[in-house]
Amino acid sequence: MQNRRKADTGVRRLPFFVTGEELKRAGGDLRFLWILSLGLVISMMVVIFRFSAADSIHSSGLSEGISYEIIWRICGLFPEKVSKAKMMNLAGLIETPVRKGAHFTEYAMLSVCVNYYLWNCFLLKTGHTGKRGKEQKNCFRKWKGFLLWAEVFCVFYACTDEFHQHFVPGRSCRFFDVCVDSAGALAGGLVFWLIMGRKRRKTITFSCLDDFLQKGYNEEKNKRCRNHGKGEMDMKCSQLLKDLEYTCLQGSVDTVVKAVVNDSRKITEGCLFLCIRGASFDGHKFAKDAAEEGAAVLIVEEPVEVSEDVTVIQVEDTRYAMALISAAWFGYPARELTTIAVTGTKGKTTTTYMIKALLEEAGHKVGVIGTIEVVIGDKHIPVNNTTPESYDIHSYFRQMAEEDCDVVVMEASSQGFKLDRTAGIEFDYGLFTNLSPDHIGPNEHKDFEEYLSCKAKLFSQSRYGFANLDDEHFTEITKHATCPIETFGLDPKADLVASDVELTRDRDFLGVDFTLSGTYEGRISCGVPGTFNVHNALGAICVAGHMGVTVEQMNKALRHFTVKGRVQIIPTGYDYTLIVDYAHNAVALESILKTLRAYNPPRLISLFGCGGNRSKLRRYEMGEVSGKMADFTIITSDNPRFEEPQAIIDDILVGMKKTDGKYTTIIDRHEAISYAMHHANPGDIVVLAGKGHETYQEIKGKKYHMSEEEIVQDVLDGKY
Repeated sequence: MQNRRKADTGVRRLPFFVTGEELKRAGGDLRFLWILSLGLVISMMVVIFRFSAADSIHSSGLSEGISYEIIWRICGLFPEKVSKAKMMNLAGLIETPVRKGAHFTEYAMLSVCVNYYLWNCFLLKTGHTGKRGKEQKNCFRKWKGFLLWAEVFCVFYACTDEFHQHFVPGRSCRFFDVCVDSAGALAGGLVFWLIMGRKRRKTITFSCLDDFLQKGYNEEKNKRCRNHGKGEMDMKCSQLLKDLEYTCLQGSVDTVVKAVVNDSRKITEGCLFLCIRGASFDGHKFAKDAAEEGAAVLIVEEPVEVSEDVTVIQVEDTRYAMALISAAWFGYPARELTTIAVTGTKGKTTTTYMIKALLEEAGHKVGVIGTIEVVIGDKHIPVNNTTPESYDIHSYFRQMAEEDCDVVVMEASSQGFKLDRTAGIEFDYGLFTNLSPDHIGPNEHKDFEEYLSCKAKLFSQSRYGFANLDDEHFTEITKHATCPIETFGLDPKADLVASDVELTRDRDFLGVDFTLSGTYEGRISCGVPGTFNVHNALGAICVAGHMGVTVEQMNKALRHFTVKGRVQIIPTGYDYTLIVDYAHNAVALESILKTLRAYNPPRLISLFGCGGNRSKLRRYEMGEVSGKMADFTIITSDNPRFEEPQAIIDDILVGMKKTDGKYTTIIDRHEAISYAMHHANPGDIVVLAGKGHETYQEIKGKKYHMSEEEIVQDVLDGKY
């Protein structure tokens, strides 16, 4: 059976006038809303014909009385007496405008109430909160299509109200009256649209109705969290494939899928198994085993021989397919969040947490995916990759949406782009920090050109971009951008410029102050040291500013900002400064040492090691950098993995001996840190480089607990 389907290009966006099928895909049911609206209109028509005035004499009595009351009140403000006859004449003149104004207001209020009620029903049916941020923005994008239908029904009701007067003695159906009533209905819908669409909040609060709807929403939310949120909701295979180009080699695309799996060890009955090709494995070799263990659907790049009752779908790239299938499986959670991606060789983690701090200062609830961890509400989840696999990304997105996060900030690595882990995601904001040679080797990028091209993909997946104009690779990174790019830097040509940079130091404190000009104006005080952090702060400010954060809020957040393992100052109570940093390559080590040298310490002490089973070139380079830039170097172990620690140290010494730098070697990192602290003098700056946020040391394939913060405390407590 050959069943081909062409892929949809780009990220799916619902049109302004949605169809039932499109809204159903989004999680709602348009038929329910149609039936409810039609029922409301019919009910109102019954009320009109049953209770309207039987003749023209009584139908206008109320408006005449109101008009006379208005004139009487106005005349009472003046000393001159006005006769009752004159007041009656004046009341007659304003009676028609008063009556039509009342009708206009009546239909406007009716339209607002109907739209409000249906909006809440829409939220209940789709499972969205409608509270704030991109979630409500996307909800409202879908709702606006139905809003047209709601207005059609309201206008139809207004026309019906006037048409029935054709049957009332002494009255007639006038086109002008129809226009006034219809205009009121449309105005009510417009008011609702403006408030809901722009202010992003509910227009009216009916406590009983809200309680009822909130109860229903909570039940729906819990169901979604149990099912979609955990990847346990059954879906047809065709629903998962709708954004892909594929060929059905055997079976049916209507096969029900109970789980999505890319690890042959996690096969479950009725799952969809993705045959992924890795650096050291090929999922196609496990296709037959997966089918025998209960997989209902196999996604492959080449034909495989399995039982005829198993559906086999062939795609060009299973990694790319996994990204789009995962998004569909979890209900496209990225569309419910404001998504921010940060890429670059250095500064991704610091900038990510700066953005988080700035947005939280302004009241946003922010999730994080990055090198250190994944943060979802109060949960902190350890990670193995800077950018997780696509399935995990969308799983985290869904959990964030369910935890009422409205923003997610994630580090987008070059490997993440190369392996299509972020494929199909259109980021709201993309931020580029800087670029220098790194991650080039047999299991990473073949050369710098590939590394650069992977980083540059960010600006073809973003709606709006921010880039460091001072970086030498700025032009190459932004050359193929498909989104507007706003620049930042020290260069006066940038859109946002930092000037008057001043380094600040106190006991257990290093910082930097600078002046903003261009897009935003003001003086910023940042609680992390170094001019390179000026660029990190500028990038974060660009994103936060676009999301409405004020300069005052920025200053408050940045003044006390710190991030674990990134130029992190560990208080010791002594007159030297101790810093933990993740610098694990020559570029990063040079950057941190250069930054700290600018504070003019009596001595700059560098402690570092290099990871095992990694490029030896990195070891030579780091040894040479530390020998040139530090006053004293302590060479120790990092993560030796399957290499001998002394062999790694010997490689580092090759670079170190090219310089005149003073050094010592201490294999045990605990002892090395103790040595550094005991030999530090007042005013010295000691940097423990390489481990940063990591709380382990990897030796012979096993990770042993080791936290540098804990080691420092142990030294202070006299245990070392």
